Amino acid sequence: MNLHVLAGIAVLLILAAVSAYREALRNEPIRRFWTTSGKLPPVDEPE
Repeated sequence: MNLHVLAGIAVLLILAAVSAYREALRNEPIRRFWTTSGKLPPVDEPE
């Protein structure tokens, strides 16, 4: 394929990923302690 076509597809994929990321942040904001600790909070799974 042409290099310009591959670059265009890569840019579109990056834009789609950024758009989805921003939409996810708008729907469910990340809490402050997630970003400071760098770890996800523990998940309680009923057994």
